[in-house]
Amino acid sequence: MKCYSTSLAALIVGGALMSTPSVAQDQKFADEDIIVVTGSLIRSKAKDFETPSPVQTLGEAQFKDTGAAKIQDVFKGLTVNTGSQLGNRQNALQGVSQFSLRGLGIGSTLTLVNGRRAGLAPITDSSGGLFTDANQYPVNMIKKIEVLTDGASSTYGSEAVAGVVNIFTRNDFDGFEITAEARTSSHEAYQMGVAFGKNFDRGHVSIFGNYYTQGGNFREEFDVVADGSRLEDGVSGAFDSSTGSPGRFNLAVPDGNGNFTRGANTLADPDCVAAGGILDGANCRYHFLDQRRLIAEEDRIQIFSQADYDITDKLKVFAEAGYSRNEITDGAGGLLSRVFPNAGGFLVPASHPFNFFISDGAGGITYAGPAAFAANPNLQAVDLIYRGRILGADGDGEEGAEDIVTVFGNTRLLGGFDYSINEDWILNASYMYSKSDFTREQPRDWDIQRFAAQIAAGNWNPFGTRLSNPGLVSPKDGVSVAGNSDGVYSTFNLTRLDKADVTQKVAEVILSGVTPFELGGGNVALAVGGQLRELSLSDIPDGRYQAGTNRLGQTIPVVTGEQTAYAIFGELILPVMDNLEIQTALRFEDYGDDGGSTVDPKVAVKFDVTDHITLRGSWGTSFQAPSIRQISGVISNAAIQDPADLGAGNFNITVITLGSDTLTPQSAENLNLGVIFRTDNGFDFTADYWTYDYKDLILPGADPQFIFDQVFAGNLPADRATREPSGQPASVVANFVNSGSAKTSGIDLVGRYKFEAIGADMTLDVSTTIITKFDSSAFGDIKGNRNFTNGFGSAPDLRINGGLSVDKGPHSGNITVRHIGSYNNDQNSTQVPSQTTVDARYAISLDGFLGGESTVLGFGVVNLFDTAPPRLAQRPFYDEEVHDLRGRQLYVNVKQSF
Repeated sequence: MKCYSTSLAALIVGGALMSTPSVAQDQKFADEDIIVVTGSLIRSKAKDFETPSPVQTLGEAQFKDTGAAKIQDVFKGLTVNTGSQLGNRQNALQGVSQFSLRGLGIGSTLTLVNGRRAGLAPITDSSGGLFTDANQYPVNMIKKIEVLTDGASSTYGSEAVAGVVNIFTRNDFDGFEITAEARTSSHEAYQMGVAFGKNFDRGHVSIFGNYYTQGGNFREEFDVVADGSRLEDGVSGAFDSSTGSPGRFNLAVPDGNGNFTRGANTLADPDCVAAGGILDGANCRYHFLDQRRLIAEEDRIQIFSQADYDITDKLKVFAEAGYSRNEITDGAGGLLSRVFPNAGGFLVPASHPFNFFISDGAGGITYAGPAAFAANPNLQAVDLIYRGRILGADGDGEEGAEDIVTVFGNTRLLGGFDYSINEDWILNASYMYSKSDFTREQPRDWDIQRFAAQIAAGNWNPFGTRLSNPGLVSPKDGVSVAGNSDGVYSTFNLTRLDKADVTQKVAEVILSGVTPFELGGGNVALAVGGQLRELSLSDIPDGRYQAGTNRLGQTIPVVTGEQTAYAIFGELILPVMDNLEIQTALRFEDYGDDGGSTVDPKVAVKFDVTDHITLRGSWGTSFQAPSIRQISGVISNAAIQDPADLGAGNFNITVITLGSDTLTPQSAENLNLGVIFRTDNGFDFTADYWTYDYKDLILPGADPQFIFDQVFAGNLPADRATREPSGQPASVVANFVNSGSAKTSGIDLVGRYKFEAIGADMTLDVSTTIITKFDSSAFGDIKGNRNFTNGFGSAPDLRINGGLSVDKGPHSGNITVRHIGSYNNDQNSTQVPSQTTVDARYAISLDGFLGGESTVLGFGVVNLFDTAPPRLAQRPFYDEEVHDLRGRQLYVNVKQSF
């Protein structure tokens, strides 16, 4: 694949026919005459085509009404969106976000910018699906977002299985604008944006920039999590680990081969409670509630620019350039090692200056304490096995945790031209290059052998005295101090560095226009084209993880891969009569040996029954080729219960999902039937019934909990699940497989009523999505389900948004009510209660207040009544794919235009 650029350039120069459409420019060449519609590639200066496919639009008003600080904040404005990436915890997905239409997974929704592919994130979700990070784009660049809510692979290719999100930019912005916002919720957040646009005689240029920063939160700051963190006995809560620091001790008994076994009795560190542990008989537990941040800190820079220029009256060139950098800061507390060099622990020699344990005369140990050793210099300590962590509660929270820093960088460059052959035909070509990279630096990736050596040398104190009495001078040598030094700590505190990047290159050309062939409603329109996409990915884990010499004892290989896809397609719009229009599309796409080939048709019909009533319907097939990660494998995390000890709470484990080069593309057949009702008095209403029939779904072969349960029951090989030497669950091995089919259907209802009252313009909006069916051949009925035990996203079967907006002179405001219905928590067969939240906003326009053209001051609140997310019975205690943990958000913003 070393001739990427050459082959792509050759396709453009050679004039192979294909491209997705560009946004109409507000300039001399195409101006208001060219109309671009999401769901169709046909463009013409002679006719305005309206796609029969269902499209929902989020414009400036909806962005204001949702109080959006970043694109993920507008997700809640779409009832068709469910199972999105919102607030990811403790994994590489922190800081990224993406739409998930119909709960079919973030990899099944294709994201476009001005009709062209937006690029891909350098990481995947746990199902191995590649996706676009929607948060890489500044909110102030967006004119509107159009969401096509049925399959569109026949038009746009792979990934458009569930639908398409098309982000249209403010390509006609002229002027200078400054925006700023301050927001407070569970943490503080601030952002500042600038926008510059200039129209010239033959062109236009605009630049948008935004800086966003937010604080973070540890678990303790959320009642819904903290209240469920510990049971009444105080030692068996969901965040209480059996392995603590301080820990527990046994006599070290030589086995004759240079190793040790553990003696008869176990004793908890006598300073357990004083050093921040939880005493539980012979054990000292660790309450790790604040071991990691639940919401990470973020610092994000986003830049997007675009330009176009009319070289002649027929030829226009255009370009886009985008860059973003997001730095996400999590916290690493008292992380556990799964590698223990001696008898499931660490050898503490009798000579250690703070080893005050002596033999009990019966093959065990007893604690004498420093006073006894001070009083009797002849007292002899014994060799011990220490089972515990390097750090405990002293390494947690704002004071003790070290920063895990993840950085995402995104670059996207696009160039192309529109050539107006005549009034009826337009040739469009473009080339898009995007590269996204990822680095993650995680401290406290302990070098266990060095740690063991420092204990053996007496340089590191693993006993509770290091915290309960750090100034204690050892009576055994009269020199050593109980508190540990940063210098010794630095010898075994290593930093894990993981890197990944993905590059996508897309060349497209399309010829579209109106043919001379006439039907009863006018001339037939046509688009024909071809596309070449090239994708390369590399995932390079830290060298110690490649070698398996790390604190977890894992071996993670380097992953590299490439995919090339070729496509040709055609589209027709047939105006059969003045009130009947048919749209047809056909696409052939070939992935070669990496995913096979497919032919996908689509037929859509729009019938105007009267001037006020329109019927629409569409049917088509879609597909999604196996991603590089599904072929090569994915490392992720999951929380499970130990089937050997169901009362011990949940354990965070590593999930190794192995890839396969025998996977076949997943496909879907989708149907949409709808009615549009428009009136002359401001009332509009749409109702759509939709179905998706998925086949050959690519999912992990089994849920991690199921695997661990089956290994425990003896129904799966023992190597499919591992435990730490302490006995708690450590990891499972799954496989990506084509796991049967899934059928889902539902109803979308959208209504809007515009009217005047009290001298103001009023708009009443209501939208709802009702899932009526969601069946999986592998998992059964999953309608209204959290889908914890399978690869689908959370899918409540009822969502309703309703709002009232008021505009009166310089004043505007709105109030919005959002309802998410109850749904099943399949982790433990309970119900997740419904939730209703209220948002409110007020703005006033003050012309000349700060000079320039206008000043708009805005005040708002998200989740007015501070409604907490419904509480789950197990970690993480709330559904991060559905509910927002931040609680009430108060914000104030200003937009100054010049």
